[in-house]
Amino acid sequence: MTGERVIRLTPDINVFIADMLSRRRGLRASAATMIADAVRDGTCPAGPVQLVISVPMIEAFANVLERRLGYARTPAEERAWLLADYALSGPARDLPYLPVGTGFIPFETEAQLRQSIETWQRSSDTSKLFHEVQDDRYVLETALSGRADILVTADLDDFIRGPVIRLQRPDVVLFPFGDMTLVTAKPSFVAHWLRQGVVPDAGFIAVRPEEFPRAVGTSGLSG
Repeated sequence: MTGERVIRLTPDINVFIADMLSRRRGLRASAATMIADAVRDGTCPAGPVQLVISVPMIEAFANVLERRLGYARTPAEERAWLLADYALSGPARDLPYLPVGTGFIPFETEAQLRQSIETWQRSSDTSKLFHEVQDDRYVLETALSGRADILVTADLDDFIRGPVIRLQRPDVVLFPFGDMTLVTAKPSFVAHWLRQGVVPDAGFIAVRPEEFPRAVGTSGLSG
């Protein structure tokens, strides 16, 4: 650690999938690829980057690789668990989280929670744990529990819930929670600012109300 501010990012699974598809097709580097490179390398033009990830997200990623991208089970799990390596090798060296009890239920039953822990410890064979309609809960739960600065997702509309604060622009919203405010934004928004050497967190947005005006009927934030 150099004393430099560490940027804590939670990319949604769709960001990693978009990066993989972009590379597979030989396309020019996309916003998703920039985000994936930042969490893999632990750095970007704006500073050190720490991946904030969880066991439920890793298992969901493996499931998507198997069901949607044609991976066999073992290669899918190996590819997905690389995210744990990225988190552990980041500047803050975070373990993958097992978040519970912050307003969204990441597991339907205690049996599923135990099964997930066993999978993490033994890499044993498992059945599908998650329903696709619930995946966003795990992503938001992870970002909040891990105190991420920014949650990056291609499906921003799915995260407009509860106390979310809408802005007039369509690529970013704010999610106040306890003593923090999570920025949830599309990859293009996050990649643009990080490339400029800027961390587009809640503090950055709060001091630029003329650039990020609230949507009509939305109250402002203090700080």
